[in-house]
Amino acid sequence: MNTDYLNALLGPDGCLTMALAEGEAVVLGVIGDCMQPEIGHLTSVRLERQRFFMPGDIVVFYCARQRRLLLHRLLGYVWRRGAWKALTMPDRGIRPDPLMDASQVLGKVIERGGKAYRVAPARRLEALMQYIKWCARRLATKISPTL
Repeated sequence: MNTDYLNALLGPDGCLTMALAEGEAVVLGVIGDCMQPEIGHLTSVRLERQRFFMPGDIVVFYCARQRRLLLHRLLGYVWRRGAWKALTMPDRGIRPDPLMDASQVLGKVIERGGKAYRVAPARRLEALMQYIKWCARRLATKISPTL
């Protein structure tokens, strides 16, 4: 896909970004199984922009490295280099995604397969535990003695 096309679609002034920012709900089809069993391959999801995304929400963001939209679970936020960064991870993943600017999160799933979707409290707790584990590992590497 050409860079101009991607920017027109997903950039800060892109049509998907603007539609979500203006309060429009957007429906997309999911390709892949990294969020199974909650969201499977070829499931349609409705996304909506929120002021704040909570840990456990399933969010969509543009991954520049892979040059595509990704749908992963938000684990939490980290203050890094003067800005809030979002930490996400696929449900079937083994490690979190690289940190991204929180502003890159475009929207969250509010409907799947035509039915309203709400994150179960157990999923929110699971996301929070993954976030705490990630933070603990980072802290441990900063305070561990060098040999």
